[in-house]
Amino acid sequence: MEPLLSQARAFFMTIGIGILAAFCYDYYREIRRAFRFKKIGTFLGDLIYWLITTVIVFLLLLEANWGEMRMYVFLGLGLGALLYYYLLSKSASRLVRIKFYIIHRVCSLIVKIISFIWNAVLSPFRLFILLITYPLRFIRLHCKKTGRRLKTGFRNFAGGIIKSSTGAVRPAMARLAFWKKKKE
Repeated sequence: MEPLLSQARAFFMTIGIGILAAFCYDYYREIRRAFRFKKIGTFLGDLIYWLITTVIVFLLLLEANWGEMRMYVFLGLGLGALLYYYLLSKSASRLVRIKFYIIHRVCSLIVKIISFIWNAVLSPFRLFILLITYPLRFIRLHCKKTGRRLKTGFRNFAGGIIKSSTGAVRPAMARLAFWKKKKE
């Protein structure tokens, strides 16, 4: 039989373990809120949370009272969780939420800095490409216009000759194309 003092020590340690388990759940709840898990993500997160919490509680109970499961252990775990939720949950959740907000802001600041540096490094190359491609676009535009004018001029010049010669050639070609079925 254990002395009363060691049982009291184990009871208060189980209260602390209950508070720790409740804090871990609060932390997981804020992670779930921050990342907006879907159904499968919530299922996997819950599974991982309970596996980790079970291992932590088991190891701490081994340290607190050599893993003996007595009624005061369950009462201590439950009482610790209740104390945490009624006394500390709101402020701890707020602190965790602020932590995630700060991490989000720092990450977005880092992304902006990297983006700025990336654009600063690439801007001379972009300017070089612009200086090369702008005259080429200008030349291409004028070549297209000149090509259209030449095409139109060629059609006007040669189109009359081709049209007049195709008038005599089409009926002869139609007679030669006897294998084609007539459309009905």
